[in-house]
Amino acid sequence: MKKMIFLSVVVLTIDQFTKFLVDKFVDYTSYISIIPLFNFFNITNIRNTGTVFGMFRDRNSLFSFLILSLLVIISLWFYKNLTKMCRTQRYAFCLIISGGFGNLVDRLFRNGVVDFLDFGINYLRWPSFNIADSCICIAVILIFVDALNFKKNRYS
Repeated sequence: MKKMIFLSVVVLTIDQFTKFLVDKFVDYTSYISIIPLFNFFNITNIRNTGTVFGMFRDRNSLFSFLILSLLVIISLWFYKNLTKMCRTQRYAFCLIISGGFGNLVDRLFRNGVVDFLDFGINYLRWPSFNIADSCICIAVILIFVDALNFKKNRYS
């Protein structure tokens, strides 16, 4: 349990620290080119006021996102603590919870989620994202890979 809390705190700290640095050193809506070949990787400063990849920006209010995010985080925390899970699943749930909490903090204190990692080739861009989003995606991959593992007695 201590490892899970430590992981959550580390993820949340890195997420918030990187967002703080981006807010401090990168002007809003501008970018810094990191890998200029084909405009492959940039650090940008964008506010996502919608959901995943900026969808549903105009359809829901900030209050709805806050309530929904909080309910999901609390539900996942209780599910993680009340369900027998293997180590991989527990770590994955910690990544999802801390990533969700990092984005919730942004919605509360920054008026939208700070997205700053921008990848693509020239004008073909992946939607900008952040450390919290990355942790959530990594967790989903871990859960998927773990679901493919059919070993018995793997719960610890």
